Amino acid sequence: MTIEWRGAAAVACTVLVAACSSSGGSSSSGGRIDAGQEPASRLVTLNVDGSIPDQGISESGTRGTFSDLRRVNGRLSGFAYQYGREEGTNRFLGVAGVAPTTDPGAPPTAATATYTGDYALTYVDRDGVDSQRGEITLNADFENGDLRGRAGGLVVDGTISGQIVGGTATYRSVDADMSGVIGTERAVTAFAGDTSEAVLVGGINAEATR
Repeated sequence: MTIEWRGAAAVACTVLVAACSSSGGSSSSGGRIDAGQEPASRLVTLNVDGSIPDQGISESGTRGTFSDLRRVNGRLSGFAYQYGREEGTNRFLGVAGVAPTTDPGAPPTAATATYTGDYALTYVDRDGVDSQRGEITLNADFENGDLRGRAGGLVVDGTISGQIVGGTATYRSVDADMSGVIGTERAVTAFAGDTSEAVLVGGINAEATR
């Protein structure tokens, strides 16, 4: 089974109409982590064209890809993730990453800022696939190095060091490592994590609102 969405700038939202809807909702479909497969995850750096470096994920079985990539100031910005069985192993792998050319804007000078935008995630366990998309607001405290927000069961407990985002994103009790960038214009992150029973991958693409 393959699940594939593409998110992009408004001028390029042509691959899948569903991927260009404004917000909200969830979807689930067939597929799962099969018995004997070991959940695994990792953060990666996307290729310069926004594609995910080859992770050896099989074309068969439960498999999916999502990307939210936009041209910002002439540079490709955003995140993408992928999940599926890793060829030649017993691992069910989830990976996520941010485009290396992502432009978050200048370093923040204010003590706090708010960012609102889109999130997307997929959670896979022994029972099936749970995919969520919607809108999220992130509250940044640059003095304390915190980035926090929640929406649709997703909880962001991020850290900020300069313009680098770290910390975790949690959904359905899976804590995923998070990485990304933040600036005066936007915050873009990706996250990937696993437990003994599940894999979680996703990302956030949010614009500064104040």
